[in-house]
Amino acid sequence: MTLMTDRARINPHIGIVAGTAEGAALCYRTLCHEGGGAKSVYAHPEITLHTFPLHDYLTLIEREDWAGVAALMSRSAALLARSGADLIICPNNTLHRAFHLLESPVPWLHIADAVAGEINRRTFRRVALLGTQLVMQGNVYQPTLARDGLDLVLPEPHERIRIDDIIRTELIRGHYTAHSRAYVQGIISQMAAGGADAVILGCTELPLLLSDEQAALPLLDSTRLLARAALQRIPRTALERPLEADTTPTSVLTFIES
Repeated sequence: MTLMTDRARINPHIGIVAGTAEGAALCYRTLCHEGGGAKSVYAHPEITLHTFPLHDYLTLIEREDWAGVAALMSRSAALLARSGADLIICPNNTLHRAFHLLESPVPWLHIADAVAGEINRRTFRRVALLGTQLVMQGNVYQPTLARDGLDLVLPEPHERIRIDDIIRTELIRGHYTAHSRAYVQGIISQMAAGGADAVILGCTELPLLLSDEQAALPLLDSTRLLARAALQRIPRTALERPLEADTTPTSVLTFIES
C-alpha cells in the first residue's frame, strides 16, 4: 500500500533503476541540481531510486543471462511505479543490453535515445564510443546511431579490453587515477585524429574520470544527458506552480509492500 499526501501528487516523479553507485549518484545529483523551476532552483521533481546489490547484476551478466538482468530491472520498475514514478531511467549503460526484455507499468527513457538527441542537436556525424566491452561491442547504441545515419568509431580490440578493466576494477569502485585518465585521453586523441567529431562516454562513471577540458573531443556524457532528457520529458506544470499556504504536511510517507 502506498500512502501519499495531496501535496505530493502535484510533483512530477522520476524513478531511477540503479546499477553502479557512482553513476546513479551522478544522475541523481544532476536531476536535483538542474531540475528546479521558476518557483525555486530547489524545486526539482520527486526522485525515487531503487537498486539490487550490484553483485546480483554482475553474476547474471557474467552468465550472459539477460533475461535475468531484465527481471531484476523489472522488479525495480514495479517498486518505483508503486511509489508514484511517472518515468523511469537507468543510469547504467551495460544494463541497457536487457532493455528490450523489460516489463514495466511506467514508461522508460532509453539512454541511447538521450545521447542521440544531443548528437543530432549538435550535428555530429561521426562519433566514438567508450564503455564496457558489452556496450562497445553490443546493441546498446548501435541500432539507434544507425537509425540516425551516424558513423560509429570504436577503439582497437586491445584498447577495449583495457578500458573495460579500468571501468570494472576502478571506476565502479569510485577510484579515479591519473594513469587511467591519461590512458583514456590518449585513446580519445587517436579517435580525434581519425576523424571522430565527438565521443560518447558510454559508461556512467567515465564523466567522473575526465572533463571536457581534459579531452581532445567534445564529450557526450551519457549520465547527465539521460537525466536532462528525463527532466524534459516529465510535465513541468507542477514545478512552476506557486506553493499555496495550507496545513497539509510537506513530508511524504511511502510504504511499499514487497
